[in-house]
Amino acid sequence: MAKARPLTYPITRRRFFTGAAALAGLPLLSTPMLTACASRSDAAHDSMWFEPSVRTSENGLLRTQLRVADGDVALGGGRVRAVTYEGTYPGPTLDVRTGDRIEVSLINDIAEPTNLHTHGWHVSPRQPSDDVLMAVEPGTTFDYAYDLPPNHSSGTYWYHSHQHTLSDTQVFGGLFGALIVRGELDDIPGVHGRPERLLVLSQTEIADGEMVPGDKSSNNLQQTLVNGTFQPTTEIAPGEIQRWRIINASSLFLRLQLDEHPMHIIAIDGDALTSVAARDIVEIVPGGRVDALVEGANTGTYQLRSLSWEQYGPFYSSMVPAPMPLLNLVTRGNLQNPDPLPDALLPFDDLRDAVIDRRREFVFEEMEPRGTGDIEHFMYYINGTTFDHHVVNETMTLGDTEEWHFVNRTYEPHPVHIHVNDFQVVAVNGEPVDEQHYRDTAMLPPFGTLTIRHRFEDFTGQFVMHCHILFHEDHGMMQLLEVVDKQ
Repeated sequence: MAKARPLTYPITRRRFFTGAAALAGLPLLSTPMLTACASRSDAAHDSMWFEPSVRTSENGLLRTQLRVADGDVALGGGRVRAVTYEGTYPGPTLDVRTGDRIEVSLINDIAEPTNLHTHGWHVSPRQPSDDVLMAVEPGTTFDYAYDLPPNHSSGTYWYHSHQHTLSDTQVFGGLFGALIVRGELDDIPGVHGRPERLLVLSQTEIADGEMVPGDKSSNNLQQTLVNGTFQPTTEIAPGEIQRWRIINASSLFLRLQLDEHPMHIIAIDGDALTSVAARDIVEIVPGGRVDALVEGANTGTYQLRSLSWEQYGPFYSSMVPAPMPLLNLVTRGNLQNPDPLPDALLPFDDLRDAVIDRRREFVFEEMEPRGTGDIEHFMYYINGTTFDHHVVNETMTLGDTEEWHFVNRTYEPHPVHIHVNDFQVVAVNGEPVDEQHYRDTAMLPPFGTLTIRHRFEDFTGQFVMHCHILFHEDHGMMQLLEVVDKQ
């Protein structure tokens, strides 16, 4: 096993974001510029459904490898050069059970350092587990090992590069894949045995047959892909109930609607709800996930759409895509009469009733010199500082329950993501909310506030909290946290 080193290099990456028009009161582009993906839209209804290969644990163990390499991959309906895991976009799906041990050899065959983050997993932040403070150097291999607790939440997660200053370009370039944890939720009548669809949603820009690097791509010129395919087609029978596992692997806020099909939510960010929640529109923040049951309607063709955020005002317009169809759902075949939807799901420990050991406040600020041409001066702050992996910003005690209050002093929303320990949202903009579940990523509204509660369980060590717009993270909007044992 090659030894990984801690982060030591300065911020050097850039990425141009197109938000100045919103600030100036000018409309953003309503139609993305045609790309190689979009030029194939005439064949949208003929696009074959694709899901990544699946690697499944056996007898409590999954031992596998993920090779990071640069090469031609299937993307958007053609072949495009990209940096991916195992030569596919997205990477292979790792399908495991609660209590399993997962061993992954990360082989770095590219010319810059990288690493691996198991997004949403409640596992140790120490090596060889989910330590994102390390770097796997070019030409080396690091052997990761994760031990999932027996009581780990069963649901949908994902893995991706988390190399600070490079995370935006590496994830945008293709370094991501799905994680599925099976357990108690899967055994509930009405959930058990449903046919599954995996939908990994990502953004790309393709020009002249090549992927535009993330640091040179603009939101307005990107297209949304489903499992690396542009507007694919999948099928369902009338009355059939499928489980859709939806992952937002982009840095954009998504509002999803499926024509004439409510989506029956059973889990958010891998955490089960207490009961099924039917939604006509499902919002998924960058990095977030939703597990939903979908029941086939009458024979016909329907579309899953990414909706505009225009109704919420100009402060949302810079970080969301133009409205567009994402996939085609064809309903055909004989009418099915499956088992009904479940009445109840899983209980959870409501932290609104918990004794709070400590309260903290985090203020998000940014400096964006738009129009100057000097993108390296873009800086993003939490409590007036940018990320320094040498400095622990906050120290918590194992077993404590805390309430954290986030304040947004910027014009755009930020998806707040915390590693290792999930949290419960208890208030937005000062108004109490009734979320009967935990999550690992939540929206901090523009010029607004977010209040959460969480308990630090099982693991000590250092990990991070950050904005999951990865450009913001790479340019400073991240803090180093540490959980220590009680004295």
